Amino acid sequence: MADNVVSAFGNSVISDYSKLLKDFGVESSSKVIFPSPLTIMRRGIVFGHRDIKPVLDAMKLGKPFAVMSGIKPSNFFHLGSKMVVDEIVYFQKHGGLAYYAFADLESLVDNGLSFNESREFAHDNLLDLVALGLDLKKARVYLQSEEVAVQRLAYVYSRNVTNNMLKAIYGEHPIGMYMAALTQVGDILLPQVEHGLLPVVVPVGFDQDPHIRLTRDIAVKHGFIPPASIYHKFMCGLSGVNTKMSKRDPSSVIYLNEAPNVARKKIMKYAFSGGRATVEEHRKLGGDSAVDVSYQYLTYLMDDDKELACIRDDYTSGKLLSGELKKILADLVEDFLVKHQDKREKARSVVSKFF
Repeated sequence: MADNVVSAFGNSVISDYSKLLKDFGVESSSKVIFPSPLTIMRRGIVFGHRDIKPVLDAMKLGKPFAVMSGIKPSNFFHLGSKMVVDEIVYFQKHGGLAYYAFADLESLVDNGLSFNESREFAHDNLLDLVALGLDLKKARVYLQSEEVAVQRLAYVYSRNVTNNMLKAIYGEHPIGMYMAALTQVGDILLPQVEHGLLPVVVPVGFDQDPHIRLTRDIAVKHGFIPPASIYHKFMCGLSGVNTKMSKRDPSSVIYLNEAPNVARKKIMKYAFSGGRATVEEHRKLGGDSAVDVSYQYLTYLMDDDKELACIRDDYTSGKLLSGELKKILADLVEDFLVKHQDKREKARSVVSKFF
């Protein structure tokens, strides 16, 4: 049976993360001790990993390691995109060599975007990367179409892969998507090609796990250290907890480059509420924080644990109304976007020279 139930090429929605740990042999992150952890690490939003110990040992001992990830440059960054960047910056600040690939070859075969169109998105995405803290002077950032090394590696590694293997991992797809997957193997192994054997961690959403498993299998056959990975839960769309924040649905996503007041209006208008039908009923029964999108976003974005717990208690007891909860989130997001976009503007000169 194909693993595209958790598709590397689609917008998978996952409702039971604990089941993934069992079904796909992923280890829980609940007992992993990350030094100076990010909020999403402390709260279990980073929920699973493959073989993270060698990376943590290298961090502890000051030995070389790398962090590698990337994105298909087919649209602008949104709040969900921010998670991966935060994780890359985290590992970079802890001594990791940072690699970031703009998968414009996949944008071509999957979205039909020309390299020039992908380049424009990559330029905008890079503004966000720098604004979120990535140090370009200590990072290897590239467009796949311009990085001959990963293209060559894709052909080298293809010798160990059959069509049946790719179908078993990804399901039935056009050949271009399989080529994109093999190119990503080249991306993930590039740090070891350039720096020799060293632990590499790849922060991704779980829909990218097929790429990790394929790469780990190929790594063993070519004498590399199999890459580690950490997995974070998807940030839901504004329309509800059973949707994934997706660049393909503008009304349900908050972009990092959109006007802060527009983001505020989206939250107030579209964020699904866990509140009751009437104020009276809400005061009596309280809201459901498990399905309330505003509260779920706060678990990703609000650093203060005590403040978050207070908000949850007030909401579930009925003291805090849905509109008031939306306002808390809207204030937080608007403030973040104002500051973030100021950093984006300051990053323009650096990014322009880079491209």
